[in-house]
Amino acid sequence: MVSALTFTEVGGHRQNEDAAIVQQHPADPTVWICAVADGQGGQAGGGPAARLACKATIDAAAKCDPPNLLNPAVWSSILRTADEAVRLDAEAGYTTLIGLCVNADRIVGASSGDSAALLVNAEEETKLTFSQHKNPPIGSGGAFAVPFMKRVRTPWQLLVMTDGVWKYAGWGKITETALRERGSSLIEELQKAARLPGSGEFQDDFSIVLLADEGDAIG
Repeated sequence: MVSALTFTEVGGHRQNEDAAIVQQHPADPTVWICAVADGQGGQAGGGPAARLACKATIDAAAKCDPPNLLNPAVWSSILRTADEAVRLDAEAGYTTLIGLCVNADRIVGASSGDSAALLVNAEEETKLTFSQHKNPPIGSGGAFAVPFMKRVRTPWQLLVMTDGVWKYAGWGKITETALRERGSSLIEELQKAARLPGSGEFQDDFSIVLLADEGDAIG
């Protein structure tokens, strides 16, 4: 069994340009589908691009038969569909994007940009998005989605996050905390690590989806 938690909060500007969706597959509740995106700042349309990219990814994944989602090439195709949907939208700019599914024994997906997916268990930590390409971005019509697949053994935690998490909490802190904490306590610790001293604000939009096995309760 897999459970999920999500947290997102604006940082550094007025509107949150991150987006995250995680849900059970409509045809199989043992399969979770997830999308996380970080709209490109410094130009218009980042937020709309992130939200549209996540929606297009989840919509496409929900229409796939769950066994097909265990093929990494399918996720590359899903992200290309999202890339084209964002490109065709007049209000959307550019965004990063991670799309993936999780079942009892594996994680399969694809990514584009510099958002990240980190798998942590007692034996190892694996950055599933290590080989991704930052450019061209989702929304350009030429984004290159790099697929990934990893088998998992209980207990494990998967953190799918925007750069507002890993840049300001730091990879060492993220890994150390994930080995020590579970569920909401893990997310709270990472929030503390990323917030500015004094004001308590985030320097950038902070968004994270935490997926974990049901064997270690999320609370």
